[in-house]
Amino acid sequence: MTKSVALVAFLLSTGALHSLNAQPFKAGDHVEANLFDQWLPCTVFQPVANYLVPNSGLRGYTVTCVINAASGPQEQFVGLADIRARAATAEDKKQEAETAAALARQPKGNGVGAKYGARDPRTCSSRTAPAHGAPSAEQARQYVICELEQGDGRSPLLLVTNVKVQVAAVSHPPNQFVQESAAATIDPREPVWDLRGSFTSYRCDSLSSLMAGNDFARTHNCWVIEQPVATGYCFKDTFGDWHCGMMGTSTNWRTNVLPPAGY
Repeated sequence: MTKSVALVAFLLSTGALHSLNAQPFKAGDHVEANLFDQWLPCTVFQPVANYLVPNSGLRGYTVTCVINAASGPQEQFVGLADIRARAATAEDKKQEAETAAALARQPKGNGVGAKYGARDPRTCSSRTAPAHGAPSAEQARQYVICELEQGDGRSPLLLVTNVKVQVAAVSHPPNQFVQESAAATIDPREPVWDLRGSFTSYRCDSLSSLMAGNDFARTHNCWVIEQPVATGYCFKDTFGDWHCGMMGTSTNWRTNVLPPAGY
């Protein structure tokens, strides 16, 4: 093998020869990447230098692509021979504008919600009203919201919107289901009030737990499910505080959505 042939073989093995002729891309450029034996629409996340040979040019690119719709955009590495330019589509531009707006309004600071790029879960400062009789529909709605919304910065954040509640006109003693599900807190002397209604539920992952680092993933980090038919109940605990909850039966979650409004 001559020296010139050996040099070409070395350059090919390191990717340096490709980098001399490859079209340079920058972060945010729209491209197609050859992944899993198909060309997929992607965007450039970042160029990747050839770490094997310092100062020898690019090794390839980390690109953001949708491989699995349920998982959303993910980062993948592609070599220089497996990437080519493409024109931005109307959907690309719409998604970029939505993502930029979401990034601009994400909360800052150390609040619980900021860890998820969302608002804080709502709480109830007092749960004692009413002292006697049934809670009003609005009181029950507030207690349902406080019961369903949760977040500690580590486990997924749970938020709800569009909460609608009806309170039954008559009460009943705690049945076996209520007693078993709230055995540690329920006051067995107090009546239980049945609820029915609907709500939209969000489950958002903390930003620190996300595998993908692209802006879309860091703003569309929630799952959402509509619960058009939900039921539940209100009861008092042994301290005289009200607790109201509802559950739905739908399992049709949508992934990769923005947190609910109300930052």
